[in-house]
Amino acid sequence: MASKSCGTCRDRRILCDRALPTCSQCSRSNRPCKGYELRLSWPNANDKRRAVVRKSSLFKRTNTTRQFSETLLVNVSHWDIDMHHYLSGLDVDYRKLVIRRPPRSFNPVHLGIEEHYLFQYFQYIGSSSLTTFGNDPMDMGKLLIRMALANNTPSATAIRQSLLAFSSLHRNRLQSQAAEFKVSAIRALGDATKREIGTMEAFQHVAAGMLLCSFEIHQTSCTSNQWKPFLDGAQGIIQAFSLSAVDQDSELGILLDWVYYHDVLSTFSVLHWQPRPMGIKLFPADNLTMKMGQSTPSSFSAALKLFSDVCSAVASKPPETMSAQELSDYKKFLNVLGWRIRTLPTVIEDSHTHISTTTTMELFQLAMLVYLNRATKNLLETGDKTQERVERGLSILFKLGSCKPQFPLFILGCEAKTDLERCTVLELMAKTETMASSRSHFYIKRLIQAIWVQDDLANGGLDYMVKLSAIISSCTILPSFV
Repeated sequence: MASKSCGTCRDRRILCDRALPTCSQCSRSNRPCKGYELRLSWPNANDKRRAVVRKSSLFKRTNTTRQFSETLLVNVSHWDIDMHHYLSGLDVDYRKLVIRRPPRSFNPVHLGIEEHYLFQYFQYIGSSSLTTFGNDPMDMGKLLIRMALANNTPSATAIRQSLLAFSSLHRNRLQSQAAEFKVSAIRALGDATKREIGTMEAFQHVAAGMLLCSFEIHQTSCTSNQWKPFLDGAQGIIQAFSLSAVDQDSELGILLDWVYYHDVLSTFSVLHWQPRPMGIKLFPADNLTMKMGQSTPSSFSAALKLFSDVCSAVASKPPETMSAQELSDYKKFLNVLGWRIRTLPTVIEDSHTHISTTTTMELFQLAMLVYLNRATKNLLETGDKTQERVERGLSILFKLGSCKPQFPLFILGCEAKTDLERCTVLELMAKTETMASSRSHFYIKRLIQAIWVQDDLANGGLDYMVKLSAIISSCTILPSFV
């Protein structure tokens, strides 16, 4: 570790600010600065690979001193250095010190060699592909690992097994190992339901369910339709234990945001996928989306709440079947909803980064406005204004090297008309799929291509809602647009 002061200040026994190339104390006193030394841990005395070894006389046997068999080391981390700076008055920003907590010791949960490797793979690679909105997926991955290693309850075991299943799937695609971990996770969740659980175990249950949901949508398997039941199960736990009352600024708040994002986007899927599975309601009276939307005031969560309102507006009865008064009220509602979407801030202030324009937010904003106006047959604004939004959205997409969120890519990609625009959309999806942080674009690519074909065959004369519902309903399973 580096010396805490230069040689001159150390000899004078005064506080050194460690400025480079010469500390301030030496500069003001016109003394030569002896610089800073780097002190390293010495190898053991019996290490024959080293020319210089440690020969300590600190622990010679005496009547009062114990003889140690080997030198004991205390590791020093960045956190310890930051704490030293703070206590020495060199770093007064205590908030940064609190954020950088000392490292926690690894929980001694027994893991095999392959399981340990999959854990590390998830931590550094696999977790980047978790579909979040407004949160860093790597932060979500770190939270999931801590929850998985917190204890040995069935709920924690379910997280570990579902995490291993997702990691195995991400690394090697769908194969027997991933399926076995998934089955083990489901079995552990079943064991957890047989006992009384507390709030922390309830959060672990939610995390395991969302990992299994992510497992199902990652490769978009044509033979599995289980992502929605896993999502519904996580929602049920949140409602049963009133977990949505947790402080949204807490660490567990990002777990609820994760559920919230999938819940809202599933509303769009269910709205257009006509062969709905038994038990799936379009807008249940106790919908989790509405409850969580009221307690999540961030711009990202506000966008999701607005998207939920858009789906509710689109799901109402067709405007042509409304009475004059109903149509008037409906237009007023659309105008207010459109204004709320247009005024949604796309410049996000982050405490860890500088203020910057969020491309994802603007893409969602444009996609919502395009979808809402197309679905309501231009009741929100003129077709020309919507076309301007389409051109703006496509221009943003074409400047990107990748686009992970699939809803704005789907809505705006369907609007591509020329061969150049369509080739660029396909190229963007192909580039995105090559990223380790992306999931499969199989369904969305096939859906967009099918929309293009139908638009060309009908020369643009199709009803927008009928077209989307017919194409999306052609999927053998309920598609996800996260």
